[in-house]
Amino acid sequence: MKHFLAITLVLAGACAAPLAAQTTDAPPKPNTHAQKLVERTMAKHPDLAILVLHCGANDAADYPIIGSSIGRYGKKADEDDLRVIHTGKPNLEVNEKGNHFEVEMAIHDSSKRLLGAVGVVFNYKAGDDKEALHKKAELVRAEMEKQIKSLAQLTQPE
Repeated sequence: MKHFLAITLVLAGACAAPLAAQTTDAPPKPNTHAQKLVERTMAKHPDLAILVLHCGANDAADYPIIGSSIGRYGKKADEDDLRVIHTGKPNLEVNEKGNHFEVEMAIHDSSKRLLGAVGVVFNYKAGDDKEALHKKAELVRAEMEKQIKSLAQLTQPE
């Protein structure tokens, strides 16, 4: 009986190990200038709920996430992100749950070259001043743009 229990436990462990290897968490945070810029900006502005950078070369079709406070690294830009990138007009909206105000804007390097889009998200409740949040998001973007020399810099390790 002892041997049966021992064999059962060994087999259970052997089966569990491959399953554990298959159930991985999100990919690790990139150690890039883009990610560090997001982290420093979030620390400087504790009122930010979420901050995401979608960046790529000017001929990029997908503008993946290269820096984020919520992960999803490599996720391609969606329709809203692409519209912001191609038109330069911000997208302002309260999310479906009504608890976040989202400001998506084009983002540039310090030489004003278009890099992609930045999503700046604030906690929100009905009655909050949306225009004040929009202006705050623009200030956050301007601070970030001053720290970006180029797309190549954003993707380099820091």
